Amino acid sequence: MTDSQQRALATLRDIDASFHRLFEAVVEDEATASKPAEDPIATLRRARSQIDAALLEHQHRTDDETLPDGGLCVLQWDPPRTPPRRLVLDPDSDDDSWTRRELEWTGDGWRVCGRNIVNDVAISAPAEPRYPDPMAPPTLDTHLEWIRSTWTHPDPDVLVFDATATGEQGVVAAVDDELRYREQDSHQWYTVTDKEELYHHLQEKGQPAVKPLSETPLTRLQFTPSPLTNDDG
Repeated sequence: MTDSQQRALATLRDIDASFHRLFEAVVEDEATASKPAEDPIATLRRARSQIDAALLEHQHRTDDETLPDGGLCVLQWDPPRTPPRRLVLDPDSDDDSWTRRELEWTGDGWRVCGRNIVNDVAISAPAEPRYPDPMAPPTLDTHLEWIRSTWTHPDPDVLVFDATATGEQGVVAAVDDELRYREQDSHQWYTVTDKEELYHHLQEKGQPAVKPLSETPLTRLQFTPSPLTNDDG
């Protein structure tokens, strides 16, 4: 880890500790004070959950996904409507050949979907750094952590899967700690009981994003009626 990364991590930990102290200081006031439409304590709790998720994700990368320094070349990109991908060229010990691997993001980590040996590799790159270092996208668990406990906000956060040529945009909301999925053209929402369903959506629609519900075509009402009587809200 570089010095700048260590300082950034230390700063995040200091903020996290400050949030703990703030929550302890306002616990009595929170029980009696009238709250505005956007509760500042709820906002802080949301921010802290995001920081916790970021710290966990950073630790995961540091422990398990640190790129070795030995001539390894990594190209990472996010194609539309498919999961993020990596192309990795790793020089072999004899320095005469390279192992070429193509990896696909699963929502939890990188899956090797192709591997072969290549020779006579030539690489051209900008003289000055122009692109960020490859980093693993947030996991589905991290995304779900970000949207939990936001349903009581005026504009809750939801997890959004992009539309495809054969399917509408998919939206996941955390309603009272229950994950509910709905598409724009569907007549009802359904409860996500198995996270494998979300991994399937990632494979079909690509990496999801966390957005306010107002930035989707759906409304709060379309996630709250019973799915047995729901008729497009």
